[in-house]
Amino acid sequence: MEQNAEILVHVDKTVVRITGLSVRGLNISQLEETLREKLVSLVRIIGVTGTSLEMDVYGLAEEDILRNEEGLIQAVATAEGITLSDLTQLSMAKKIQAVSFSDLPPYLQNACRAERWVKP
Repeated sequence: MEQNAEILVHVDKTVVRITGLSVRGLNISQLEETLREKLVSLVRIIGVTGTSLEMDVYGLAEEDILRNEEGLIQAVATAEGITLSDLTQLSMAKKIQAVSFSDLPPYLQNACRAERWVKP
């Protein structure tokens, strides 16, 4: 790699969590495709438990996702392996914060990776 090469990174994602589900035998690829069609955006499932689902949604603001909560939950309900309950809700839609390269916290050998992002 040349010494003067630049690497530009732009991540425009919102982390979304839906709780109050019953999840068994989920086909993640099918769900990602269903959500991609519904939201017209790239979606990646990043966490699944028996009662919740967490995903990265790219290119949509928190407000847009919250405004579309009912449609999003209905889209999730169409995936095999997911059953809604009366408690199903969008419990988080949070935009990932931008960090400039000059503000990146230093990497500390053998330290917890998450701690470097916790502001004192």
